[in-house]
Parts: sequence; C-alpha cells; structure tokens
Amino acid sequence: MGRTVAVIWHASFSIAAGVLYFFFVLPRWPELSGDTPHTLGTALRIVTGALIGLAALPVVFTLLRTRKPEYRTPQLALTLRLWSIILHVLAGALIVGAAISEIWLSLDAAGQWLFGIYGAAAAIAVLGIAAFYLAFVAELPPPPPRPLKSTARTRGLRKPKEEQAQPPAAEAEETATEDQAPPEEPPEEPAEVSAEQDQPTDEKQAGEEPPAAEDTLVAEPARGGLRNRRPPKIGASRWRRSGRLAT
Repeated sequence: MGRTVAVIWHASFSIAAGVLYFFFVLPRWPELSGDTPHTLGTALRIVTGALIGLAALPVVFTLLRTRKPEYRTPQLALTLRLWSIILHVLAGALIVGAAISEIWLSLDAAGQWLFGIYGAAAAIAVLGIAAFYLAFVAELPPPPPRPLKSTARTRGLRKPKEEQAQPPAAEAEETATEDQAPPEEPPEEPAEVSAEQDQPTDEKQAGEEPPAAEDTLVAEPARGGLRNRRPPKIGASRWRRSGRLAT
C-alpha cells in the first residue's frame, strides 16, 4: 500500500469516528435530549469504536511495507507505527466495551465511570493518530550541514591578531640567541693609530708652537710608507722638543 492511499484511508476513518464520537459518545446531546433512542445511540457507539480500531489497518500495511531492509527506514519511524497500531486498537476496544456495558448498566449508577472510559479512549486515539503521522516525519532525511562561512571569516580575522602576538615571542628568542652567542672580539687596531692619538696630546702639552721641519720630515715618510712600519719613538720626539725649548 502506498503512502497516499494509507493517509487517505486513515484520515477518512479518523474524521468519521470523531464526528460519531462527538454526537453519540461524548457529550451525546441528541440522545440525552431524547431526539435519538438509546438503542441507536448504543449501536453508533459500537460503530465509532470499530472505526477507530479499523483506522489501524493502514498503519499496519505501512509498517509491513517500510520494514523491508531495502527501504532503510529509521527505527524511530517503525517504533511510532507500532505504537500507533497498539493505541488505535486499545481506544477502539475501550469504546466498544463501554458501549456494550451500557446495555446492562444505567447512567445513573455507573455514568461517571463510563464517561471516564470514553474520555480516556479519546485521548488514546488522539495519541495513536499523532504517532501515525509523526512516523512520516521521522522518515525524512536529516538536513544538510550548513556551510562554515562564519567560522572561516572568524578564523581569517584572528590570523592577524595571532601574527601580532607572535613577534614578542620571536624577539625574545632572538635576544636569547644573542645572549648565547659568544661575544665578538674587537679588531686589533694598528699601533699607528695610537701613535697618532698620542702626538696631538703631546703637542697640546708642549704649547701651540708650530711643528719643526724635522718632525714634518719624519712624519711624512711614516705616512707615505708602509703601514706596518713602526712609528717613531715618542721619547725621542719629546727630547728634541725639550732641547729646542731650552735653546
């Protein structure tokens, strides 16, 4: 049995049972007002229970069809259909049993109990009908997952922050490597520089006299020659200067 046929069958039986229940089970106004005889009311109550019970047939056929392994029906849908069958049969049995018992029981003596049974049967029938239609919802495939656009955007925005947070760590590593590296030895300066640095200090101490011609002659070859030559001795230059001052 197809789904469309099962739904039409179940819906038509449920609507007919609901109409008969309202007029001849609860609150049964035509019978209580005297418009319809008690025998007709009892027969229609039995018909109402039978319709509710027969409404379980399309549920049974649908369950037998969907239990096949090739359909891969979810277990939840099968469970709902099974409980729908049980609830339909139970509701119909309660209504038929209470209607038959009214033949020997009067409403004055057991009216409260009978109406309670009818109300419970109606609630059970509603649960069975709802379970039948919810089973079709349980058969639907899950919705496809949403694309992760928001997470991608947030990750793209977080990258610069992470990059900004990384330089301090990199700087700390650089400083640590610099501390661990051995100190570089200063290059050895030639002795010529120290000699040249000592000469201006000696000249300032001696005074602002112009340098002698001999000193210039001695200094010029030293500058023009090779740099690995030894500079003139500082003591000799001082002796010459002191001798000149004495003369």
